[in-house]
Amino acid sequence: EELTNISLGIDLGLKELAICSDGKVFKNINKTKKVKKLEKRLKQKQRQISRKYEINKIKKEGGERCQFIKTKNIKKLENTTKLIYRKLANIRNNYIHQVTTSIVKTKPYRIVIEDLNVSGMMKNKHLSDSVKKQCFHKFRQYLTYKSELNGIELVVADRF
Repeated sequence: EELTNISLGIDLGLKELAICSDGKVFKNINKTKKVKKLEKRLKQKQRQISRKYEINKIKKEGGERCQFIKTKNIKKLENTTKLIYRKLANIRNNYIHQVTTSIVKTKPYRIVIEDLNVSGMMKNKHLSDSVKKQCFHKFRQYLTYKSELNGIELVVADRF
């Protein structure tokens, strides 16, 4: 279990999840057919719920506020959306685990990763959704604990 004398640099991005300095490219899981299909289904279900809420709205005479009635069908739909959310989270989580494990298994003596300004990226309305779906923080967390387990030095490079 000797570490090689290679220093590995990792560039995180939106187009691809991670690009390593040894030429290995890890794809963006959110662009796969499976994930896109699930997200489409989620959108449909959310629209259905919204419609059902609109139908079951009760207007009050005195106050302006409306009251929504949660019917059994709405509850069922909400459960299916919960399941889809869970499925998506599990897919992303599993993929990040696989990527970080395969990076650590190359056994470099040090991994250099960039310090991303995620909160700044989240302020951009065109990017924020895809930034959120990439789970950069989770990636770094997993890489940190896996490199500690294997005695690999993890360097967080300054973003400038």
